[in-house]
Amino acid sequence: MTEPRPEPAHGTPPGGALSERLARRAAVPADPDEPGGMPPPDQGPSPPRIYRGPRVGFRTRLTIALIASAVLPVAGFGTVVLLITGAGGEADTTLTRVLLLAAALAVVLAVLLAALLAADLGAPLRTIAASVERVSAGDLTTRLELPGDDEISRLADSHNRLASDLQRRNRELRRILEALEETTLGERPEILARRAGERARAAFGMIDCAVLLVEPTEVPEEEIVPGELRQVRAELVAGGDTLGVVAGHVTATRTWERADQDLFELYAIEISAAIRNAQLYARVQDQNSRLIELDEAKDDFLRGVSHNLQTPLASIRGYAEQLAAEAPDRRLAIITEQADRLSKMVRQLLTVSRIESGALRPRLEVFNLAGHVRRTWEALGATDVPFTMQDRAEGWLALADPDHLDQVLWAILDNAVHYGGRTAVEAFVAIDPVASDLAVTIADHGPGIGEPDRGRLFQRFERGIRRPIGEGSGLGLYVSRELCRAMSGDLILEPAGPGDGAAFTIHLPAEAPDEI
Repeated sequence: MTEPRPEPAHGTPPGGALSERLARRAAVPADPDEPGGMPPPDQGPSPPRIYRGPRVGFRTRLTIALIASAVLPVAGFGTVVLLITGAGGEADTTLTRVLLLAAALAVVLAVLLAALLAADLGAPLRTIAASVERVSAGDLTTRLELPGDDEISRLADSHNRLASDLQRRNRELRRILEALEETTLGERPEILARRAGERARAAFGMIDCAVLLVEPTEVPEEEIVPGELRQVRAELVAGGDTLGVVAGHVTATRTWERADQDLFELYAIEISAAIRNAQLYARVQDQNSRLIELDEAKDDFLRGVSHNLQTPLASIRGYAEQLAAEAPDRRLAIITEQADRLSKMVRQLLTVSRIESGALRPRLEVFNLAGHVRRTWEALGATDVPFTMQDRAEGWLALADPDHLDQVLWAILDNAVHYGGRTAVEAFVAIDPVASDLAVTIADHGPGIGEPDRGRLFQRFERGIRRPIGEGSGLGLYVSRELCRAMSGDLILEPAGPGDGAAFTIHLPAEAPDEI
C-alpha cells in the first residue's frame, strides 16, 4: 500500500490538479445544443473566437452615417435638377446657388443632428461601460434597465445575468471558505466527509450532496434528461490517490456552467486535502495512544521489578559479606561489587518511578555543602585518584535533602572517576548572592564530553557514544537533574573548553549566615 502523504493547507490546490483539469476541459468545446452542459470528451479542440471590429470608432461611424444619410439625398436631388434644366443663363446660375446653399445648410444641420443622435444613442453604451467598470472593481449590485428589444437592451440583460452569476459564485466561494475554515484535524474522516457534503449542498444550492469515500466507479454517472434533476460530481484526489467522489443534484432550471464545475472541483480538491490530513492525523493519534499505553506498561513493569529486586539483592550481599568474613575470597568480593552495582541501578529505577508518579517529596535540611561533598568522596573509596576541594561558601549553608544530594554527588563523582580516566578531580563550592543559592562544580581532566552527547546526556536511558555497550543504565544524570530540580535547584553541564574534561555544576537553595 502506498504511504499517504500530508496535503498542503487550504487555499493551495495540490500538484496543480485544478489547473490540469481546467486545461484539459478548456481544450474541449461545449455542446451548443446543451447550454451549461459539460463538453463531451470525444470532441477535438476548437480555435479561440476573436472578434475584430473596424478600426474606426463606433461614434465616428455613427456620425458619418447620419451625415451621409442627410446630405446625400439633397446632393442627389440638386444634381438631378441641374441635369434636367441644363446649364446656362442667369436663372440657371441662381438655381445653382440656391441648391448649393441648401446643400450647405443640409450639411450643417446633418452634423448637428448627427452629433446629438450619436450622443443620445451612445448614452446607453456609456452606461453599460461604466457598469462593467464597477463590476470589475467588485461592485455587483448595479443593474441596468433599458427598455426595448434591440441589441443594446439585450446587451444590458447579458450584463445583468453576468453580474448575478458572479454575485452567486462569490457567495458560493465565501461559503466554501467558511466551510473549509471550520474543518479541524480532530475530526474523523467519516465525520468530515459527512459535514463536507452538507456544506457543499448549502454552498452550491443543491438538492442533495454527499461525499462518499468509495471508488468513483461505484457511483455511476447519470445521463442528463431535460426537466429532471441533474447530477453534478467531482472526484476526490489527494497525493495521486483517489479517495472517493462528491456527488449531488441540482434542479432542472438551474444552469450549471463550466465556472460552476470549476468551483465545485476546487471544493473537491480542498476537501480531499482535509480528509487526507484527517486520516494521517487519526493514524498518528492512534499510534501515540499505543505508545502512551506501552510507556505506562513499561513504567509499571520497572516499578514492579525494582521493588521485587530489593529483597534478593540485600540477601545476596549479606550472605556474600558473611562468607567473605569467614573465608576471604576474591570471588565473593566480585559478588558484593556486582550486587552493589545492581542495587544502585534498582535505586535509580525506583527514583525514576517516584519522579514520574509525582511521589518524590524532598525533606529539606540545612547543612554545610563542602563537608557533604568531601564525605561522599571518601565513601566512594577512589584513593588512587587525586581530589582537591575549594570552599568559598563564606558560611552559607545548603538547603536540600541529604539523601537525595548523596545520590546526586555519588553519580557525578563516580562518573568523574570512571569517565575521566582516573585523572584528578576538583570540587569548587561558591555562592551566588543574587540567586541566593550555592553551587558546587565538579570537574575532571579526562577526554570530556563530545558535542554529539551534550544535548542528550540528561535524557532517560542515554549514554555517551564512547561508553562501552551495556555499561550503566543511562539513568544517572537524568535522575540527578530531576532530584536537584525537586529540591528547587538544578544540574547543568558546563561549556567545554579546549583540553578541558567534563564539568558539572549543582545549584541548590542556600541560607546566608545571618539568617541562621
